[in-house]
This record gives sequence, structure tokens and C-alpha cells, in this order.
Amino acid sequence: MLPLLGRIFLAALELDCPSPEDFRLALESASQAELLVMRRFNTVFDTIIAVSPLLGLLGTVLGLIQSFSALRVGDVGGSDSVGVTAGISEALISTAAGLIVAIFTLLFANLFRSFYRTLRALIQKYGGKLELLYRSQYQSL
Repeated sequence: MLPLLGRIFLAALELDCPSPEDFRLALESASQAELLVMRRFNTVFDTIIAVSPLLGLLGTVLGLIQSFSALRVGDVGGSDSVGVTAGISEALISTAAGLIVAIFTLLFANLFRSFYRTLRALIQKYGGKLELLYRSQYQSL
């Protein structure tokens, strides 16, 4: 976190005698660039969260198709119960796997988004303080 804040603040501090407006613009543009880099994985998280349950559902459908294909019309005794139970097992495993992937990805994405919001607030807080310090120093020159 500190290297990120350092890069943002150095973008403004390395300018040669900027006006307060230029100083603020340098802080804003550097912070926007850094925050954009941090948000690059949001689409990946959202895609995994959306697709995982659908893949689990697909496995469920395929497992049920396998179960029903193992059933024989008129076979009342149920002599081929192994095929039916294998299909049901496949359906349940794929559903559980899809949900597990989606749940863990959602937890990780929410943790990452919380970190992003906290970091954005810190950048605004300390960037504002640095800007005020620079403005007061600039006015005293």
C-alpha cells in the first residue's frame, strides 16, 4: 500500500514549481491511473462468479440425462441402479463444485473490493492533506 501511495504523491512532488492546480491535477491523474490498475480484475471476478453456478447447472443436467438414460422403460425391478446413482452423483458433484467456486470467488472479490474502497479513501484523505500543505507552502512563497 505504501509504494502505491508513494508513487501517487511522487507524481505531484516531482514537478518543478507547479501551481496548486497543476499539483492537484498531478495527484488526481496519478491516483486514477493506480486505481485503474487495481480494478483490472473486477471483470474476471464477476465472470467467474456468474459462470461457475451455470457450469454446475450444466453438470447437473448432464448427470440427470445420464441417470434417465440408465433407466429402462418397463424395468420395474431397477436392476441397473448403478447407472442411475452414478448420474445423480455426477449431478450433485458438479452442482457443489460450481457453487463452491462461485462462493469462494465472491468472498475473495468482496474482500478485494473492500480493500480497493479503503485504499481509495486513504488516497483521497492523504492526497487532500498533501494538497493543502502544498497550497499553504505555495502561498507563503
